[in-house]
Amino acid sequence: MDDIDFDELVESLQQLVDVYQDEIAPYAVSLSTKLGEAYLRLLTTKGSGDDEDQETSLTCDGLMTAIRRVLESISGKNYEGLYP
Repeated sequence: MDDIDFDELVESLQQLVDVYQDEIAPYAVSLSTKLGEAYLRLLTTKGSGDDEDQETSLTCDGLMTAIRRVLESISGKNYEGLYP
């Protein structure tokens, strides 16, 4: 996740979640956790220029969209493995 472009990762992940939304549940917690960590890490390392801020904002928006899609794919379904 740290080795590739966030935009490419988010786009690929969104497509995977759309196609495999019924099978994504076992991975939902770890996916959301990793995406959240990436979001926080990106916010703490954002640049000072306007172009960098805009790019960071778009990438953060993409990460949040990916988290939302993962959570929506399991919403309303009973997945016992997700709850402690």
